[in-house]
Amino acid sequence: MKIAIIGGGIGGLTAALALAQSSREITVFEHSTAFREVGAGVQISPNGGRVLRSLGLGEAFDKISVYPERMVFRRWEDDSVIRANQFDEAFVEQFGMPLSSVARTDLIEILAQAVAAVPTISVSLGSHVTHVEPGTETSTVFFADATSLSFDVVIGADGIHSVVRPCVGGADSARFSGSVAYRALVPLDAVEDLPIDFTNRVGPDRHVVSYFIGKDRRYLNLVCISPEESWTTESWTEPGTLDDLRQRFGGWSSELLSLLDRVEEPVFRWALYDREPLEQWGIGSTTLLGDAGHPMLPFMAQGSCQAMEDAAILGRCLDDVDDSDGTAVIAALRRYEAARQGRTAQVQNTSFMNRDLFHMPDGEMQQGRDEFLASGVAGFGPLEWVYSYDPLTAAI
Repeated sequence: MKIAIIGGGIGGLTAALALAQSSREITVFEHSTAFREVGAGVQISPNGGRVLRSLGLGEAFDKISVYPERMVFRRWEDDSVIRANQFDEAFVEQFGMPLSSVARTDLIEILAQAVAAVPTISVSLGSHVTHVEPGTETSTVFFADATSLSFDVVIGADGIHSVVRPCVGGADSARFSGSVAYRALVPLDAVEDLPIDFTNRVGPDRHVVSYFIGKDRRYLNLVCISPEESWTTESWTEPGTLDDLRQRFGGWSSELLSLLDRVEEPVFRWALYDREPLEQWGIGSTTLLGDAGHPMLPFMAQGSCQAMEDAAILGRCLDDVDDSDGTAVIAALRRYEAARQGRTAQVQNTSFMNRDLFHMPDGEMQQGRDEFLASGVAGFGPLEWVYSYDPLTAAI
């Protein structure tokens, strides 16, 4: 079986490794001339970590990971703790492995190295795919240089800007969230005194997430979410300024303002978009994976992990299929989609709702939220359904 994966990001490379377990001929087509990831940091919760370890990447993953000690919610104006949960032995016992944070570039590097070591996977960098024509026997991939290639299976793993998504019926427009994210880094030597926490500072209309990333915790990653009425620039990302970032969080706690004073430029400013859950991911022998199928806001930190789950489920669905039976191959793709659509839609919708939960204006509802969080009743309850999912054993 010849498989094309359009997109060489975290989802595409993980899918290549998962599908290579069955010794199929796989080609990854990446538009960029080198593997790279946008954004500085990513959290890998147990549901995603299971996939990486199942692919033999456990040792390499441990070397690039930072394992936070706590998840902490803090109040915006004084940094007081609303709630703190320990990532301790009980957490590992409950979910099977710890939660970690990594630099995206480090994660891409270990995935790319693993892909390069598999003889049945080839990578085509600088490949500009324009569209795909799904078919029942094969699907055809068309390129900007007017050439085309046919494959038994085509997987669109090309992100929220996917060129494959419209080819399978996903003609919907991206939805602007009304928020932008300022992403910035603080070098370790400026924050060595900080605890190794995953911290979420919540306030009216905005919030700030911070956590260490990189080998040896080389940076503190800051993601500062702020309202924006519209986004009119051509690019969904653009350079930001530290002065603008500070102004947007004026009046916040002295601890946060001190962190902003230690930011190492450049600062980047991203528009946050998602799409409504898609009812149909595939036609014939073409399907979608990761953000191409279910782009979500980052308010559950699940974008990469959901793509990894997709990859594992897709690999399992195709594992036992007779490559010469096109009908069975297509049925396996529809089974993969059916196994994933409900869960990813739930994560998409919850991520969207978390925007309002995090951004409540001070008042009665905010006080109720904080009292509930402080009560400790929920434990990791609101996230248990996410973390406990095992794509290696889930029903397909």
